Amino acid sequence: MVYNFPAIIHRIDSNLVALDACKMLGLNVRPELALEAFTKDSDNSDEHGTEQINFQNGMGNNYERLEFLGDTFLKMATTVSIFTLIPDKAEFEYHVERMLLLCNRNLFNNALELRLEEHIRSMAFDRRSWYPEGLTLKRGKRKDLTRQHVLADKTIADVCEALIGAAYLTCQDRPPAGADFDLAIQAVTLFVKDKNHPMRAYGDYYAAYTPPAWQTAPCNSTQTDMAARFAARMGYAFTHPRLLRSAFQHPTYPSVYEKLPSYQRLEFLGDALLDMACVEFLFRRFPGADPQWLTEHKMAMVSNQFLGCLGVCLGFHRAMAYCSPAIQREMGEYVAEIEEALRAAREEALSEGKGEAEYRRDFWVRCSRPPKCLPDVVEAYVGAVFVDSRYDFGEVRRFFAEHVRPFFEDMRLYDTFANKHPVTFLAGIMQNRLRCGEWRLLVRELPATSAGAVAGGVGVGVAGGGNGEGEDEGVAAVGGLMMMGTPQVVCAVRVHGLTLAHAVAASSRYGKIAAAKQAIKVLETLEVAEFRRMYGCACVVGEGEEGHDHEIDHGSAI
Repeated sequence: MVYNFPAIIHRIDSNLVALDACKMLGLNVRPELALEAFTKDSDNSDEHGTEQINFQNGMGNNYERLEFLGDTFLKMATTVSIFTLIPDKAEFEYHVERMLLLCNRNLFNNALELRLEEHIRSMAFDRRSWYPEGLTLKRGKRKDLTRQHVLADKTIADVCEALIGAAYLTCQDRPPAGADFDLAIQAVTLFVKDKNHPMRAYGDYYAAYTPPAWQTAPCNSTQTDMAARFAARMGYAFTHPRLLRSAFQHPTYPSVYEKLPSYQRLEFLGDALLDMACVEFLFRRFPGADPQWLTEHKMAMVSNQFLGCLGVCLGFHRAMAYCSPAIQREMGEYVAEIEEALRAAREEALSEGKGEAEYRRDFWVRCSRPPKCLPDVVEAYVGAVFVDSRYDFGEVRRFFAEHVRPFFEDMRLYDTFANKHPVTFLAGIMQNRLRCGEWRLLVRELPATSAGAVAGGVGVGVAGGGNGEGEDEGVAAVGGLMMMGTPQVVCAVRVHGLTLAHAVAASSRYGKIAAAKQAIKVLETLEVAEFRRMYGCACVVGEGEEGHDHEIDHGSAI
């Protein structure tokens, strides 16, 4: 028993250090979750499928699952806050404002001010050198008093997100509705430290919301009739039917007709809300799943490919208001394809002796990419319900349970879905084959211009290198590729300050896909040694940041 004493004391000490940190932060987190949030068990904990470097045996659960949960909650909390406090900006500006709050750099800087790094547990117990603190060893082996842990900036930022996840789990079953978020909201406010997220409790969000005049204005017969039809179909009756109408109004539809904004702001909100509902489901349903598995399967649930299919199944395409012959044509072709795929899936179930309702729910995976506006209105509808219900997240959970979850009761159907995504595939090449951590996907909005048009709506380019003079030059080099009169973004894959590939598209989601595809084509022709020589790469993945301060939402880009 005496030989076990040092290890027991070490574990108790680790728990006390974690709890002391939470007390310092003012976060009353459950003890086991506090220790998990502060524990980093190896130098490359976030590299899955590879041998862990300098694994710290006996450290306890790593913070990765909590970080996955906290990252999603952080996105939702900052999204709701920005939507609430900044009512007069465009969707792209919302993305910029949110990035300033949740980027690793902001979390890291605020964590240093709080001296969070002093409490992270990254060194395992060593029975050969352990000795009680405060006592002087008069003979025998001395404790190595110079031993220090080295933490990357990203690790410290990840611990912030893990603490948000721990705070969320601590209060999950507390009444009343919404109180299960309060502690996590306090953690978000603490770590983002910004005027755009001053909230301390869930009720503070709606308390700060001022309904715009267009939302509360009298409804016309079209809007009232639409709300009645949706109440019968979806089970939610809108108090403000104009919110519902706005959720289905495409930017091409003249706002002068009904004096309503397009769905873009509501879509920005609904995207983060659906993300959270999906992650809640996966986190509870698969308590032993590692973060990579959770991320890959979440990608299927929040992908444009699935949400487009869901939009057709719910009949949302029939309620959209737009003035674009191109969209009308694309919508018709996509709806016909989805309906045919569903019919074939039901026939297959009958041929196998099953009931018609027992068809495979992944029938949509083999269909084409939907018009982007269709998944957008699904997210916008969720955002509209959330606002109309006075920020009741229970309504988001109900929408998920009734309309999304039935497609994902058997998650084995989507085990290979994520591997098909270009951004994920690119990340695998950079990390596993090339062992490079200094790469980024950068996105920048371009002004609409008549200088030229990009065939097919997407412009792509490849570069075997760049001028190395900074990120701006590499991105700006393709500024001439734009479509006439439409908002454009340029996405560039940057490696050690050089542009590997770039693409121009109508949105960051599709720009990332196009740029990743171009980068993959280049990398497939390069040997490791040639890649390292061309881009000056001397990385050992696991040291320092892995080049992901930018906001990449792989799951919503398909």
